[in-house]
Amino acid sequence: MTAACLHCHRETVAPVAVGHIERVSGPGVTLYACPDCAPHFVPGPLPAEMTPPQHH
Repeated sequence: MTAACLHCHRETVAPVAVGHIERVSGPGVTLYACPDCAPHFVPGPLPAEMTPPQHH
């Protein structure tokens, strides 16, 4: 998988998920950074962190 870095806009073959934007009409969008820029982001929320807790 390749993705454009959210910070430097370079294509990377090792994208790091740094956030997620939910959309009302359709699937959400995961935001990626390259390994060099990823440490500059506070991670999240990612899709798994946005799922409501399951009550048993």
